[in-house]
Amino acid sequence: MPSVVTLHDISSQHLPAPIPYAVLTPSREGPLPLCVLLLGAGGTRDSLFDLQPVFDRWWAESFVPHMVIATPTSGLDYYIEEPTGHTRWDSFLAGDFVPHLRSVCHVSDSAVIAGISGGGYGALKLAFTRPHLFAAVAAMQPMLEPGLRESDVGARNRLHHAAGGPPQLIGPVRDALLWESNNPANRARANAQPIRDSGLAIYLEAGDRDFLNAHDGTEFLHRVLWDLDLSHEYHLVRGADHGGPSMRHRLRTMFAWFGSLWNPAPLDAAAEHAATVWLQSGMQGKPPAGATTTNAFIRFLRARFEPIRTQATQSDPTTSRNFGRL
Repeated sequence: MPSVVTLHDISSQHLPAPIPYAVLTPSREGPLPLCVLLLGAGGTRDSLFDLQPVFDRWWAESFVPHMVIATPTSGLDYYIEEPTGHTRWDSFLAGDFVPHLRSVCHVSDSAVIAGISGGGYGALKLAFTRPHLFAAVAAMQPMLEPGLRESDVGARNRLHHAAGGPPQLIGPVRDALLWESNNPANRARANAQPIRDSGLAIYLEAGDRDFLNAHDGTEFLHRVLWDLDLSHEYHLVRGADHGGPSMRHRLRTMFAWFGSLWNPAPLDAAAEHAATVWLQSGMQGKPPAGATTTNAFIRFLRARFEPIRTQATQSDPTTSRNFGRL
């Protein structure tokens, strides 16, 4: 049976007008994980009708995990959170939209958020502010600007301003403090420990031929996360642009990544046992096939290097970090 797309509207005290949204529900019986999918400029809830046959095929191929996907129409709001204004998308998504979806859709406890272009920007800034709300965040070609301060951003990374957006956030007279408070990189810096404690899984990707130069902002955020010692997965896709023929493949890869979190590849019990026996023997004889790809072998190597790491930490405390100071 094919999936079903249903159309709805939701009102909120955090937004000036009701928000149209669509829900794509697979034919598989629930409860299923919930995915909030945020789209960029030009994307609407009707985009789920275009994606429906694509997801049906991926689900049939078992390449992408089954999930309930909900997409709101944001217009050109850029998912802005304006604390003293009438447009507060973070507050709406976290306080109204996700709880509403949980009450009306047959979903499990697990929720993730994904975004494309401007939607990637919106997904990242929300997840970094409320990391316990989602198990994972994935951003495909997020519309990010490289810098922590508004003055850091040059003309090269303001090309997308020509497409429009809220003037207080996008354009020549934007509010610098508002931009900085919505900036995902700044939010990651402000909430590094809660993000780390939550176990939020993070996925970033961008094309290296992005005509809007959005890959600069994605690379910048990658480096910010690196310096914060926040684990994440990052892909700079060779030859890919901001859209174009690579989109479907990249979208499938992003959603398949969610599946790797929910359904990690099972261990090869026979290989693990054989490697363990070989290691306990003092590595006598030829190693069994696949021994070096087992958890047993990695645990052995880590144990061998642990005293060296401990000694190195005495002279260089950054040794205990996940990522080195480069």
